[in-house]
Amino acid sequence: MSRNAKKSSARAPIRWLGRTLFFLFWTLLLTVALLLGVIWVMEKGPSPTLTATFCRSMRETSAIRWIPNIFLSDEEIDALKSTDTQDVETQAVNTSLIHIAQGDGPVQEAEGEEETPDLEVIDIADGTIKGKLLIVRDPSRVILGTSDNLGHQAGMQLTDLVAKYDGVAGINAGGFNDENGLGNGGIPQGLVITGGELVWGSAGTNYQVIGFDSDNILHVGRMTGGEALSLGIRDAVSFITHDGLGSALIINGDVQSQNLASGVNPRTAIGQRDDGAVLLLVLDGRSINTLGATMENICDVMLSYGAVNAGNLDGGSSSVMVYDGEIINNCASVTGPRRIPTGFVVLQEDANG
Repeated sequence: MSRNAKKSSARAPIRWLGRTLFFLFWTLLLTVALLLGVIWVMEKGPSPTLTATFCRSMRETSAIRWIPNIFLSDEEIDALKSTDTQDVETQAVNTSLIHIAQGDGPVQEAEGEEETPDLEVIDIADGTIKGKLLIVRDPSRVILGTSDNLGHQAGMQLTDLVAKYDGVAGINAGGFNDENGLGNGGIPQGLVITGGELVWGSAGTNYQVIGFDSDNILHVGRMTGGEALSLGIRDAVSFITHDGLGSALIINGDVQSQNLASGVNPRTAIGQRDDGAVLLLVLDGRSINTLGATMENICDVMLSYGAVNAGNLDGGSSSVMVYDGEIINNCASVTGPRRIPTGFVVLQEDANG
């Protein structure tokens, strides 16, 4: 082989590498330009409704809540935010509206009819809204589970949290500190009450509270830790959105409109019917099948299944429902189920007996 042929043969891999890098560079550049173009249309396009929904959806996330700042100023973003509702007083739950049947075992709907099981999983599929609803007819079976070493950086995945209490099912519950959006949160935000004891938070601080009292009635609304204990709250958590929306969505059958302005994301919520049955709801999102749901969507589903009171829990990549040891909804987290500090757990049927 001639010397020139040898040089040409040696340079061939270098030329191939150079062309490949050139192709990858321009592909990446065009992809970034396309994404920026889409974001510009979302943020600066002709539809104020689309802009508000897009920006609220982004701001409800932990990892990418900065995206609205690409083309919008802080003043423009502030104009899209919902009014801070942390100081808005909510009506108190009227416990007389909830009538919990006494007795053990499955519910007998009417004479001659088959017994209704205490647990019922329902597929939610209404247009683009998809998810799971778990009806728990005995509210005494629903408790708040907490991760091991509560308050440390690493929490527990919901499957492990439910197994810790030998539970049948569960959903994620309160908010938590999510450093760098990695989903390893074991440090709760707000208040945590388990077994009638305030284990996180303080008695004198106001919180957005979602939890059950000793009579197994669900309370949602604003109160201090001390007020929650004086109401006999046995298990409760707190949650507010990044833009300050409160957790109360339905109180005494009335929709809390001040807490509804939101984006489209995966959602988790809890409610209670007038017969005491608990509604555990997880709505999927961030997938090909569904982008997610709004707070109004949660209210629509809850009201359609008879909720008298309902509260919004942590959503997004945290939204998970476990049943019989398996995750039964489509978890939005690309790295798998998050580690969380708290979850509402459904105990075995005879656990409280």
